Amino acid sequence: MNSIWGKFLAAGLFCGLATSAFAAERYQDRQFTVGVMHDVVYASNVPALSSYHAITKALFAYKMTNQDATVAYFYTDEQTTTPTDMKMDIYMPEKDSKTDRAAVLVVHGGAMVAGSKGDFAQHTVNYCDSLAARGYVAASMDYRLGVTLTGSDYQLHIDSTHFARAVYRGVQDVRAAVRYLRAHAQDLGINPNRIYLVGNSAGAILSLENIYSTTEADFPDYIDSEPLLRTLDLYGEQGLDSKANGVAALWGAIHNLEMVGDNERPVLLIHGTADETVLFKTGRPLSNLPGTLQNIIPSEMGATVASYTLDLQAPTLYGSYVIDSLLTAKNVEHETYFVEGVAHEFYDDAPYTDSVQNRVFHFLYGLTQKTESIETRTVLAAAQNAVQMGDDNLSFTVSRGTNLKYRVYDLSGRAVMPTGRVSAGESVNLNALDAGVYVLMVQGLRPVRFGLRK
Repeated sequence: MNSIWGKFLAAGLFCGLATSAFAAERYQDRQFTVGVMHDVVYASNVPALSSYHAITKALFAYKMTNQDATVAYFYTDEQTTTPTDMKMDIYMPEKDSKTDRAAVLVVHGGAMVAGSKGDFAQHTVNYCDSLAARGYVAASMDYRLGVTLTGSDYQLHIDSTHFARAVYRGVQDVRAAVRYLRAHAQDLGINPNRIYLVGNSAGAILSLENIYSTTEADFPDYIDSEPLLRTLDLYGEQGLDSKANGVAALWGAIHNLEMVGDNERPVLLIHGTADETVLFKTGRPLSNLPGTLQNIIPSEMGATVASYTLDLQAPTLYGSYVIDSLLTAKNVEHETYFVEGVAHEFYDDAPYTDSVQNRVFHFLYGLTQKTESIETRTVLAAAQNAVQMGDDNLSFTVSRGTNLKYRVYDLSGRAVMPTGRVSAGESVNLNALDAGVYVLMVQGLRPVRFGLRK
């Protein structure tokens, strides 16, 4: 366990390690039973909007007799707030003595008006359970939801400022949750330098905003209007870094490209090119929902729905395509999985369900295998040329090391040779491989991409 393996292909595709006959490996294989600490308070006395709109009141009443119903949080104003404890559920690998584990915070979606830390539909609980079973400490968090509805009679309106302010509140909450994990790293047995985010939709937006936004100046001046939203790190634990060490963003976006700057924190961007909810390129989110209320309110409440019309305006966001282009131009290492012609939230769509989760897990696994120390990074940089390919790439040798584990993968991440061992000076024959492009991974060394012609 904990061998250092390079994880990223030069082609930008992540090469996952397949489960082998070796003993279960932390962060890669399920091996623990999972315990859950529910409703852990990560920030107290946070002002949450509380002047419920009639639509939300009706949804609460409906949920009393229909427990599976979703409540969408709409408010009549932002002046009325109630001090609220913000909570997370923490999933722990049981009977695990390791004290410097990686942690993953899962941030649900829901268009800033719906969703919860116990969400099954968005795979929040599934991700947390699966990650903890692999040896991570995983957490799912609630954040403040809700936008203000304006208008009179049954003509309702959500403007871009109110929507953007809802995002800012969510950014504050995610930052507070990250600081909580760092503040309690010793008690939770986690490494404070290995805290990662997995975000879905609105949660992906908040996750990307977490690593790229630094100060209030990264946001438009709407945060200065009444009531004041105040500083990014106002709530929860103080004096700690609020940014995660990496993000897996499922169909996400950001509001300001300039704030990316020279940030090199690793990201995985997953998106469908036909997404009209959070656009793959640039545009206003939720532009495909002119009948937003009809999509939120159950059909049994159809008479209520028919009474309202909703004009929804959201701020312009920059999707995964634009973020990828910017990071590529800056030569920042990152991963992408873009699927042509697919719309929003395709993790439930065959054949992508396993692919999305596996890519997220492989990305996180790769981050756990990277050392944090400068000394080791220097050693790795010097060692990257320790693999020498033979004539026509039909063999390879290593110039240093003893009994190093190696494996060869194709570009889909499928192992094409059994795992073997190699020591300095030994030659390994690759002649059994068909013509194609492959990635050779040797324990402790950078991966080597090579091609064979036969």
